[in-house]
Amino acid sequence: MRLFPLRLIPRASDNSTKFPPAAMPGGILRVTTFFFLFVILVLFLLEYFSLSPPTPLPNESVEKRWKWPTFHNFHQASGSSEVMNLARMIRLITDDRLSPVNALRYAELIFQSSQKFDVNPLEIIALITVESDFQEKIINRETGDYGLGQINWRHWGKHNELTPQDLLDPAINIPLMCQVYKFFGEDFGRYHRGNGPPCAVYLKNVNTVLSALNAFAASIG
Repeated sequence: MRLFPLRLIPRASDNSTKFPPAAMPGGILRVTTFFFLFVILVLFLLEYFSLSPPTPLPNESVEKRWKWPTFHNFHQASGSSEVMNLARMIRLITDDRLSPVNALRYAELIFQSSQKFDVNPLEIIALITVESDFQEKIINRETGDYGLGQINWRHWGKHNELTPQDLLDPAINIPLMCQVYKFFGEDFGRYHRGNGPPCAVYLKNVNTVLSALNAFAASIG
């Protein structure tokens, strides 16, 4: 398929009509510039619109869909060794900056959410550490990312009938984060950039945190 109309110039004698010598470089430069701008625009549009957010669960209210499990549901989970170990890892990776209560709260949410969506809880902790450093109210207004997992409201929150404020609630953010991570095939790079090119620094940071978590898990296992 031709992107630009081409005009064929018949061969003639040396004095025949040809592109003026001064006009050729300028015309080629304009065409080349336009072509590269067109390619850049296409790549940008493909990355921006290629995300296909998950379909909301049918016949469920927003509260039932995301505001689970309630604190009442945590009563049994909070005493489990798995949750306690996750809480210890969270405090370790944040240099004990979080209180034991908050670390346990996040650990409970991560434990139950990772079970629901069948993902590795240590990978979720690593992602949260790099995305927000466990600051649940953090907002990136430039990109529209919210909360612990830096969930993009336009692509994920809005589609699931959530407000930006909803995404600052860990009981909503962490389950949705696990679903997004599962949607992207448990791929750190795609979680961060969707279908765009992965960021090498980001991947290195997440894997460094994950290595520390795995080492700690092995020491207590």
